[in-house]
Amino acid sequence: MRSGRKWARHALLLAALASSVAPGLAQAQGLSQLLGGGNGNDLTGDLLRTVQQRLTGQSTIPSLQPDVQVQNPPTYGPQAQSTPFNGPPSAIERLMSARAGQPIRQYGYEVFGRGAPVVVRQSGALQDSYILGEGDEIVLTLRGQQNASYRTRVDRDGRVVFPGLPPIAGAGRSFGGFREDLEDAAGRALTGTEALVSVGAVRQIAVRVTGEVNAPGLFSLSGLATAMDALSLAGGIKNTGSLRDVQVVRGGRSYRLDLYTLLMGDAAGHDIPLAEGDRIVVPLQTSAVAVVGQVKRPAIYELPAGQQASPLSSLMAMAGGTEVRGSYRYSILRTREDGKREMVQVGAGGSATVRDGDVVFVAPTADISLAKVELRGATTLNGSYPLETVRSLRGLLASSDMFTPTVGRPLPYLLADAVIRLDPATLQRTVIPFAVSDVLEGKADVALQSNDVVYITNVAEMRYIAHKAGDLQRNPTRKVNDHPDPVAPPPLADPNAALQAQAAALPPGLAADPRVAQLAALQGIQLPAGQPGGAGQGAALLAANPAYAAYAANQLGQQNPALQDQGPPKPEEERLNPGIVAPPDILTAQDGSTARADDDQDQTVALPAGAGPLGAGPLGASQLGVSQAQHSRRPPLRLFVGLDDDTRRLLVGTLTNYHVTVVGEVNSPGDFLVMPGATLDKLVQAAGGLTPKVDLHAFEVTSADIDNASGLSRTARHSYGLPVAQFAQVALKPFDRVRFNPVFSDRDTGDVTLSGEVKFPGGYEILRGEHLSSVLARAGGFTDAAYPAGVVFLRQSVAESQRDTLQKEADALERQIISIVGNVSGKVQVTDGEIAYVTQMIGRLRQGIGPASGRVAVHVDPREIAAHPELDLVMEPGDQLVVPRQPSAVVVSGEVMAPGGIQFRSDRSVDDYIAMAGGMTEIADDDHVFVVQPDGSAIQVDGGGWLSAAPKLAPGSVIVVPRKLRHFTWDSILMDIIQVTSQLAITGASLAVISK
Repeated sequence: MRSGRKWARHALLLAALASSVAPGLAQAQGLSQLLGGGNGNDLTGDLLRTVQQRLTGQSTIPSLQPDVQVQNPPTYGPQAQSTPFNGPPSAIERLMSARAGQPIRQYGYEVFGRGAPVVVRQSGALQDSYILGEGDEIVLTLRGQQNASYRTRVDRDGRVVFPGLPPIAGAGRSFGGFREDLEDAAGRALTGTEALVSVGAVRQIAVRVTGEVNAPGLFSLSGLATAMDALSLAGGIKNTGSLRDVQVVRGGRSYRLDLYTLLMGDAAGHDIPLAEGDRIVVPLQTSAVAVVGQVKRPAIYELPAGQQASPLSSLMAMAGGTEVRGSYRYSILRTREDGKREMVQVGAGGSATVRDGDVVFVAPTADISLAKVELRGATTLNGSYPLETVRSLRGLLASSDMFTPTVGRPLPYLLADAVIRLDPATLQRTVIPFAVSDVLEGKADVALQSNDVVYITNVAEMRYIAHKAGDLQRNPTRKVNDHPDPVAPPPLADPNAALQAQAAALPPGLAADPRVAQLAALQGIQLPAGQPGGAGQGAALLAANPAYAAYAANQLGQQNPALQDQGPPKPEEERLNPGIVAPPDILTAQDGSTARADDDQDQTVALPAGAGPLGAGPLGASQLGVSQAQHSRRPPLRLFVGLDDDTRRLLVGTLTNYHVTVVGEVNSPGDFLVMPGATLDKLVQAAGGLTPKVDLHAFEVTSADIDNASGLSRTARHSYGLPVAQFAQVALKPFDRVRFNPVFSDRDTGDVTLSGEVKFPGGYEILRGEHLSSVLARAGGFTDAAYPAGVVFLRQSVAESQRDTLQKEADALERQIISIVGNVSGKVQVTDGEIAYVTQMIGRLRQGIGPASGRVAVHVDPREIAAHPELDLVMEPGDQLVVPRQPSAVVVSGEVMAPGGIQFRSDRSVDDYIAMAGGMTEIADDDHVFVVQPDGSAIQVDGGGWLSAAPKLAPGSVIVVPRKLRHFTWDSILMDIIQVTSQLAITGASLAVISK
């Protein structure tokens, strides 16, 4: 009967396995209880385990290694965020910082003062020291005659029970001891079977964290957790908590944890594993000291638990020791019993005692490097060298390979360098000049001393110093006047701010002067909208246009105090050397560090906002004197890298005493630096060599023979005639001036141009003193269609004279107009149209409209030149000769009824041509009719006397009938304008006719 029920239970279980329904693990266990099996001693237990393994995804075949997977959650999050370490300092940090005189923080809280998630280990075998407890899962794997895997947990009684094995005590025991007992029991009970024991799921424990933590409370952790894990979950330790006296209370015992041992890598330091019911207490910090100065880890350190003092050697060990090996001074700022503090110097042996609240200062006793030499500047091997191996410059500068040019950097300059030496007695620097070229050639040497700095200059630095020296020599007064202000150097000028300051400094009566608005009207400057007339217009103009205010004050005779004394002009080292940053030394007087001027030309700048059309009108900003150097944004080249300001100024001031100048026919003339005794060949090489046009028959060297005892200097000039190969025979001295003249050539500089009716038109180079007839002969002479009587000869020097004359006429007219406009009584006699006309005419004169051509009346007929050789003009570079064709008309212009050209006839007179043009108009001035001849000369028809003959007309002549002038108060001005205008019109008309 019983066997029947057993087989029935087996049948039901097999049916459950065969069905497509997969019950859960709880259902399988219920089924086992229903069937009365599950004790592991019969087939029912084996089948039940098979179902459990199938439902949990486990194989019925045990693995070769024990299962060590931990099923706990992967992480535990902290309960609260801690205070960031870079937050406000704590009370003890503020106190110690005040005593130390510098900010200082507490050590260790940047690590333990922050909370962090606790990561649970997911794989790997547990150590044998792990203490088992209630809830830990034990996995038993059998191999051999029996192959199976069993899992069970430590029960409340602390025992572990497996099928077929006696119960084994587990709670409170180490995993290593428990494993040995279980494997022994399995070996005795199961013959021919090997037992493997491991821990599966680890139990959960409850731990309480109290004291100086950011989030105290009760925490649930894995059984593998340590005290550090619990502190992290509690948000970290507060700055007021102790890091050296953390207590783990378990039952009636207390375990102390010193976190400094973990931070400093102490071999004896260890964390404390936690157990169920443990309590972690973080007490208040009781004692602390600080160490600052030359140590690796300056901070505030907590003394060991229960101690109020510690040896200095222990504190230095916590601080990591001194930064580098050397001699140091130890001072302790102590607090006495009466509360007063005193500084005590202690020995370096570390035997001194540091008490709670003390501050230890560690400072070097000496920071001087002995027996070394530094090489700086334009070399490829800069750095420090031992003095024992480089006793002199010859030992240091042993090869020219050290001065190989580097791409992107200026070339080394080997004719003027320096040794910068610190006198050990006076602690003052001195500069010893030398030439690297002389050292490499074995001609010179300097013995080196400890801490010498050998500085090799580059070409850019040499040019900077040499230009400075040349400027000093040309302006010796600047050497005593141009000293910088080390406290407040002048800032770079702002053009808009400068204009505003100038306008503010103008006399108060200028804004009320009614002539200001009238002067602006002459220049075409519009008044601001909505401004009243009269004096209000002047005030509005000055407010909107500060630059125009300065111009108006100058034109109206008003003196601006701000513009009276501008001081000496500033030097132009940076402007002459684009792309460098000149140091702010005694000649630059710029701002403190990076004054620069990358452009070598001044450019006009825009006027301030609201300035109106001032910059675009006839009177531009450049005519008002408003300009400044525009600085580009290119990265500059830094000079004297590695030298402080004092050393640099001493170096520059010393090397300026070795200045020479070379001018004339060299490829790069200018100022240079050479040492005394340097030969001419090296200077010429530094100047880029000689040009092909140099005159070696006679070049001169001007020297200054200085007698310091008598206080006199005499100039000696020597003339040499040497080939280049013998330049090494000429020795130079400081302040010499070498001049190479060009060979004299009879070829003039520049060409002349012949165009028109010549056989071979084009440009021709000329010799000095060559005549026009010679150039015409070289051009093949005239063609058959040429008209020699009407040639147009233009000369640049004459054109410049004409332009100067026009500018002077414009200035004179403007002064007269301003005086008339400023006279209120005369204003009623001048109309707005007349003002506009005269203003337009002044603008035309300034701009060169009706341009000054530079025409010269010449005679080129070979027969006339042969008869009168003085008519053969001497040519100048830039001359132009235009030979027109034979014209066939005479032009009548001016006040006639039908101006234009009339066919030429030799029997017609001036009156005949005027009559053929319709006669004169009513406003014609028949007393001043004149004729412009084809060669450019002008002849008045009525020569001023009754015996004067009528001018002879030729083809291409121009008859001009001027307008009769209306007489009014400023007719003299209009007369001048009409005269100039007529001259321009006549010239233009004659050129137009002749060129046809």
